[in-house]
Amino acid sequence: MNGLSVGSNRDFRLMMMSAAVFAMTDGLTYTILQLYLKSVGFTGTNVGRFVLVQGITAAALLLPLGIVSDRVDRRKLVALGAASSSTAVLIVVAAREEPLIMIAASLFGLGSAMYSPSLSALISEKVGDGDLEAAYTSQSVLVQAVYGISAMIGWIPELLAGSGYALPDAYRISIIWLVPLGFAAALPVLRVRKPDGRPRKGFRMIRNPVIVKVTFTQVLIGFGAGLSIPMLSYYLSAKFGVESGPIGTVNSVVSFISIPFFFLAPTIAHRFGSLKAIVVPQVLSIPLMALLPLSPSFSVAAVLFISRQILMNMSSPLLTAFIMRHASPSERATTSAMTAIAWRVPNSIAAQIGGSIFDFSLDLPLYATAAIYAVYITVFFLLFRDMEKEQR
Repeated sequence: MNGLSVGSNRDFRLMMMSAAVFAMTDGLTYTILQLYLKSVGFTGTNVGRFVLVQGITAAALLLPLGIVSDRVDRRKLVALGAASSSTAVLIVVAAREEPLIMIAASLFGLGSAMYSPSLSALISEKVGDGDLEAAYTSQSVLVQAVYGISAMIGWIPELLAGSGYALPDAYRISIIWLVPLGFAAALPVLRVRKPDGRPRKGFRMIRNPVIVKVTFTQVLIGFGAGLSIPMLSYYLSAKFGVESGPIGTVNSVVSFISIPFFFLAPTIAHRFGSLKAIVVPQVLSIPLMALLPLSPSFSVAAVLFISRQILMNMSSPLLTAFIMRHASPSERATTSAMTAIAWRVPNSIAAQIGGSIFDFSLDLPLYATAAIYAVYITVFFLLFRDMEKEQR
């Protein structure tokens, strides 16, 4: 199976069906969940704690589950990840007590730790190395399109609230259907052909200098992002007094406008090199992040937010392909787990810090994120500039 092009690969299409359904759940969770928690009285500190628990759980489990995924049927871990996230949604809808909500956060973290590394590795197993950029770009485009559709559902709570429902109940009604939808994400991936029985070697990540460098950069960007990015929905709501409708629309616009930029990134990489294709858009995103707190209105903030999101994220498929290409096939799930841990641990800790800061200064976490991003991008460029020269 390995070596089939993306377009003719039945297994890849099945994995993308699963990814699309999972992305619908993930997109609605990102758009609505923080606002739901805010509507039932959670403060920035509480929401930050939710992100912390979710992230720390994922970080604690990513490596062991990545190692397991490199040794067992990866399809099953992908399916179990979807089921765990769906169970978390059910708990959030059914409970208001913070301890139960934090259990849901743990299940979200578990689901993420099982789903994402295993799916990334399974894709690399079913697609030839020469098609990795195309595969991960296709995945990113699909996920963005689904995010765009799901984000528009953020208007449903607004409409229900306008019809007389209490805002928390309106949010619950709007997300309850994610439970069966999330479980459905497990079905297509289980139809993927079972991988061959070749033995997989033990994990030797520390011997791979490229992955070590990437992992170090992920610590920097993870901490910087964690200070504000996971709670931007909360930030926009608290600063401008908007709810899920306008915020969902902004997220939807980000998703759909991002699609051509995802296709553009590989073209830029082939012409100017992967390093420039990754670094330049991210450099351009930093001033936009720093200007966001100065916005006089939600409309201006939305334009800055949309532009920043597109520029910062358009090269993510290139980075994923870069990581998978430099990892041995038998270690790709573990590699994905290691880089994800390096991002998630500082990201989760920073989310708690940023959430607490939001309670007395809404703008400070965004300025801090912009500053740390500048450090990250500088370090990334310095670490890999010689490698790109050698490849030319």
